[in-house]
Amino acid sequence: MVIFMDLTRREKIGILVFSLILIFTLSFSYFKNKNASKIEVMNEKAISKEENIEKMDDIKVYITGEVKKPGVYSLKNGDRAEKAVELAGGFTERADKNSINLAMKLKDEDYIKVESTQSSSSSIQTNIQINLSNKININTADKEQLKTLPRIGDSLAERIIDFRNKNGPFKRIEDIKKVSGIGDKMFENIKDKISVY
Repeated sequence: MVIFMDLTRREKIGILVFSLILIFTLSFSYFKNKNASKIEVMNEKAISKEENIEKMDDIKVYITGEVKKPGVYSLKNGDRAEKAVELAGGFTERADKNSINLAMKLKDEDYIKVESTQSSSSSIQTNIQINLSNKININTADKEQLKTLPRIGDSLAERIIDFRNKNGPFKRIEDIKKVSGIGDKMFENIKDKISVY
């Protein structure tokens, strides 16, 4: 302090100016480094967020049936079923192209099965045979076909299917009376409309 007091006015001003410049320089360096650290952290967060978004966009889809290369394929979330078919090599000659919606948007773990035109035609033939004979095969009919019989509803149709699954096929049409809920009176109503072969 004594030394400072002994300095001339000009020297005091010089020291004061130098001190201010030094303080300003140090402050500027400190805030510059601090802002640089903040920007770096923000950039790291932004990159991490972008990577997470990219991961969310990646999906796996399983496509099988009548395509040339069935399997699991990587796509982007929201891609259409058409792209999955392309990745699987396209349709085979037997593919029923109407069995899937090519415009459908895909999501992770979707399962796509392209049906065969042969299976469709065999199903049509089965229905034609049932309609032509006017008889329902109680050994092969599904729930909806059984419900076309008089007084056979959902629960009774399910009991018929459960019975044959448990006990094997009916040998005679009269065996249907073994199903709970089907007595002699109901049998009389349906006996001319059913068969076992």
